[in-house]
Amino acid sequence: RLQCENECDDVLMLHELAVQMRGEERGEELKDGAAGIAEENVDPQHQQEQQQPVVEKEEGHNVHQLKQPPPAATAATTTSSNKPKSSTNKNTTTTTVLVITILSGPHASQTYKLQPKHTQPCLIGRSKGKKFLRNGISLSKDQEVSTTHGKFSVEEVVLDHTEDDDDGNTDNTNSRGGGGGVQKKFYYTDVGSTNGSSVGFEERLEANVKVEIEEGMELTVGHSTLKIAFG
Repeated sequence: RLQCENECDDVLMLHELAVQMRGEERGEELKDGAAGIAEENVDPQHQQEQQQPVVEKEEGHNVHQLKQPPPAATAATTTSSNKPKSSTNKNTTTTTVLVITILSGPHASQTYKLQPKHTQPCLIGRSKGKKFLRNGISLSKDQEVSTTHGKFSVEEVVLDHTEDDDDGNTDNTNSRGGGGGVQKKFYYTDVGSTNGSSVGFEERLEANVKVEIEEGMELTVGHSTLKIAFG
């Protein structure tokens, strides 16, 4: 009898162990089944849509990189766009000077470049003053020249059309700037010198009357002969 009771206890213990193990296996199966159901319920299209923006962004980034020009082309484009545009203003005169060469007299072979202004003419004479030395002509060795013998002046003239001479030819000899608009004209005036001034072999110029200067004109003051050109 005692042996029978012990065997019954062993059977019951084995039964409980079997039930417990079966319960644990059942729990694991339930977990695996729930995970499988969850995976099956995932919408493939929704999953693809979630991943799509990343793909498009990467593709868009790649395309953008392909569209970028090489560094050399970019530099050329920048240089071209920043290049200033050239413009031509026909109504603006260029700065012009008078180039005067002494052909004969005590100061022969000397050359002067004068730039007279509207309010400041260039003086010529025997004086050694600052106005004669800085922006004028000092003929200090020519005793036939007065202290202040004459002056060179400039005026700006507004033209509506090109001037013609008596033969119908266009006269641009003293047009400094060209193309119509505003041009500079240069003049010489004897300011009342003792021995006077003359152009070429002509008679003496009238005092205090300006004479328009032409390219290559020769002017005589005292013993000195000057040739005038536009610079």
